[in-house]
Amino acid sequence: MKRALLFPLALVALAFGAASCVTEDWDYDDDYGYDDYYGRRRYDDYDDGYEQGYRDAARHERERRDRYDRERERRDYDRDDRDRNAGKAPKGYLLAGSFKSGNAVECGIPTRNKIKKVRLVGTSGKVSVNSVVLREGGAKTSFPVTRRLEPGENVEVDLGGSRQATGLRISAGGKGTFDVYVR
Repeated sequence: MKRALLFPLALVALAFGAASCVTEDWDYDDDYGYDDYYGRRRYDDYDDGYEQGYRDAARHERERRDRYDRERERRDYDRDDRDRNAGKAPKGYLLAGSFKSGNAVECGIPTRNKIKKVRLVGTSGKVSVNSVVLREGGAKTSFPVTRRLEPGENVEVDLGGSRQATGLRISAGGKGTFDVYVR
């Protein structure tokens, strides 16, 4: 009786073992890097992708910080440059503004007093000043200058007496910046 039970049990175990073994259809490693049994990427590929993504993220973060630092240094330099120029205002003059050269620059007058002179000082680059137009209410008076300013050079425009100015329009070309002082 014992032998009669062992034979069918052995057949069942053999059939179960053959059905549970891995066949060629369930190859864990196909040519495309996928695990056919689970239908997902192999562990090694996940690891490499994670490392590469981490390296890319770190590089992007370093580049972002570098851009931010460069921008901050540029702002600080510009602020220091303005402070230095304001500290170097000629005696008796008031700073009316710092401007980039372009076709025409509109400048307000920082005082209610009458002004006699306008001084233009080149701060960076090369600036070609063509004319200064003085506005007195509705009247406009043009003063030709035609001068090229290097950094540190200045030109003084005499207005021909005290005038109650409401604004200035400066025609300047080139690529640079300049300061405007009034007296």
